[in-house]
Amino acid sequence: MFKKRNISVYSDLKTGFFCKFLLILGMVLLIFYIIQKTIPFVGISETMLGSLLAFAILSLGLGFILYFLSRQFAKLAKIAEEIEKEDVTEDIENAK
Repeated sequence: MFKKRNISVYSDLKTGFFCKFLLILGMVLLIFYIIQKTIPFVGISETMLGSLLAFAILSLGLGFILYFLSRQFAKLAKIAEEIEKEDVTEDIENAK
């Protein structure tokens, strides 16, 4: 019924891409909010501006969480690589 998926430790589950995407989206929304709040060049209501600020904060928050996860996946991959190197050297020593 369900397929078992084997996920490699070297896979970061696209967190790096989504991290960059959400951080850029959040920054663009925040800059647009600040510009619109100081110099209203587009007729947007206050409730729409509040929603815009909320989406900017959510995007930035999720971007930072995904950044943290991508850094943890990178550390995990580094640890797995070190363990593999230890296993290879132990196999070579045992073969002698």
